[in-house]
Amino acid sequence: MKIIPFVSYTAVLFPAALIAVEASTNDVPYLETVVVEATALSRYRPAVVNGATFTDAPPEELPTVVDTLTEDYIREHNPTDLHDLLRYVPGIETGGKSLLVRNPGQFTIRGMGGTEPAFDGVLPIGRGAGLFMDPFLLERIEIVKGPIGSLAGGAGGSQNASGGGGAVNLYMKSARLDKDEIGLQANTSVGKHTFRQRGMVDVNETALEGKTAVRVIGTADYYEPTYIHQGIQKGARPRESFTVAPSVIAQAGDDVTMGVKSMFQYTDQPGYIGVPVFRGHPGGGYSWYESSCRRGDRATYESFMVNPWLDWQVTEEWLLKFGAGMMFSSWDFSMQEPYNGTGDELLNYYETGRWLSGEKYMTSGFSEADSVSRNYNLYTRSIWTKELPLEIKNSLVIQPDYYYRESSGGFGTPTSRYGLLLQDSVNWRWFTLLGGLRYDHFEQEAYTSVTRDARTGAITSTRYWATSADALSPRGGLTIRPLDWLVLFGNLSQTRTPMLGLRNADGSSPTTPWRATQYEGGVRVSPAEKLWVTLSTYRIEQENVPEADTATGYYTYDGRNTSRGVELSVSGDVTDNWTLMGMYGYNWYTDRNVSPHEKGRDFERYPAHTFSFSTSYRFDWGFMEDVVIGGNYRFRSMSYATMRGSYVDKDLRFDPSHIFDVNVSMPLSKFGGSKDWILTLGVRNLFGEKYFESARHYYECLVGEPRTFEIGIRATF
Repeated sequence: MKIIPFVSYTAVLFPAALIAVEASTNDVPYLETVVVEATALSRYRPAVVNGATFTDAPPEELPTVVDTLTEDYIREHNPTDLHDLLRYVPGIETGGKSLLVRNPGQFTIRGMGGTEPAFDGVLPIGRGAGLFMDPFLLERIEIVKGPIGSLAGGAGGSQNASGGGGAVNLYMKSARLDKDEIGLQANTSVGKHTFRQRGMVDVNETALEGKTAVRVIGTADYYEPTYIHQGIQKGARPRESFTVAPSVIAQAGDDVTMGVKSMFQYTDQPGYIGVPVFRGHPGGGYSWYESSCRRGDRATYESFMVNPWLDWQVTEEWLLKFGAGMMFSSWDFSMQEPYNGTGDELLNYYETGRWLSGEKYMTSGFSEADSVSRNYNLYTRSIWTKELPLEIKNSLVIQPDYYYRESSGGFGTPTSRYGLLLQDSVNWRWFTLLGGLRYDHFEQEAYTSVTRDARTGAITSTRYWATSADALSPRGGLTIRPLDWLVLFGNLSQTRTPMLGLRNADGSSPTTPWRATQYEGGVRVSPAEKLWVTLSTYRIEQENVPEADTATGYYTYDGRNTSRGVELSVSGDVTDNWTLMGMYGYNWYTDRNVSPHEKGRDFERYPAHTFSFSTSYRFDWGFMEDVVIGGNYRFRSMSYATMRGSYVDKDLRFDPSHIFDVNVSMPLSKFGGSKDWILTLGVRNLFGEKYFESARHYYECLVGEPRTFEIGIRATF
């Protein structure tokens, strides 16, 4: 029975992809061209990145920190969504992997929240899309650390495209002009009370003597999570999802290249919002892999994206890039939330982890919602690079852009953002000086939000006035490279953005922007030709932060907090057969609105210590020749479960977790098969650690997957 969904998906996707034609990419740097005659070694370090400056640059030459997850890294770890992938990066947290979260699909970086992933650093992917994006579609992910509203602009609250801690930039696979290629992949995962089948296809075909190409990527996923095999949700229908992403590229002349990228996603999955936590374990009578949702609770999501673009090399020094995008998302869900008590009942839970009634599976009631989100953007980017006298190289970026977003269901007032970016980079011998300034003008339309109470059925409406606001965000950075293997760097950057998604008591929206200012310095050392070690320390001060006023139900805007920390990373190739990436992050968060020495001012809102280490080694001797083994270890220290980001109680906490993964890949030619096929074997969560992977509030905490065994096969023709 479990094979049927997989067969039905692949029967639809594979023929559709095999008749497609496809080819090249705009603005996507490749590591190098690789001719595969055996199992290829994964490469974890890119040659250049784009998200930190909107110009391709080696990561070691930037005054900022950019953590990159390459296509090889993504393929080797075989994640199923963005959350599954980004948890490998220390310092990145999520507020809960559920549509019931107020801002689903956003990520916290360096202790600062509000980061919504964006395509190519420009088009935010929309509300909820971060929960369902299949990483197989991605060429790479760049996580740019620090508040960079000075580059991409902010939009505030649930409409924030670049929060105070950094940006998550997604670069999709796109049509390529360099070759015809067909890629196939299938994976089956089995664990205690869990089962998953995935199928992927990637077809690129050139035409018109290599001047045009078409690419079609398809994925299908059938998933039985642990919580539908026990508890009150036992017997629920499994998750079913698929994605299709066609793209086209055409070389209209020697100097002009244009194309279109597009994507359609659909997911229908069981509703899930987690369980309460108490002293590192599920509380309220729940066991690890149970759910508060009903058997028929579902969450359905679908989205469509289209992105036309054009690159024009006007002169040898001047490049013009034009881009536009539209992202449409719709979702609906019905869920039964875990119980959240009050008064003496809540105090008893703090002491015992049980509710006074003693009942199991207590719930707060039902939540039902549906929403539609639309994002539009348009930009023109001018990049002028010139060699000047006295060994000076200058690179000037000018970008006017426009962005519009609207959402139904009370999750975002219609807002337009008009932006202008000016950025200049000057290189002279050892020194590179980067400076940038971005101006944004926001216009919020008048808007009435209508909501229905799921328990009582009462209809309420909230009126937002039309409002306009302005923000100015500067940045500066310096890189000093006295030796080829030594780089010193530092940056000062600030993001300003008004909180137009919120409402004052009189119906107006706040126009004074919150500010996030980062001070960072660090050093990079290269102990080997293709290996770099980076050490940095930072401090981020955020002011004018919205604070919920429980007495009035509205917000005040005098919140202040500080996030400071240290990050250490090593990435690249130790030898031709051995590559690795290790990342450590220390972060300490302070809520400066809480009095000194009072609990809740300095506390582990997020894990203070996070660590991830991945490595891959290819054997070149004996029977093991061409076999590649890899592994990953992830660690997160203790942290507290919160309520709206605030400290609650010492016993509402998450224990430290240690997660180990191993994988092996080998060509089928070792067993007499074709050299084009690669067999993969893996174990995720090798030692069966029970842990929480994310949380919304202390009573809505989502657990990580149990130990799972995976077998897969992939081929490239």
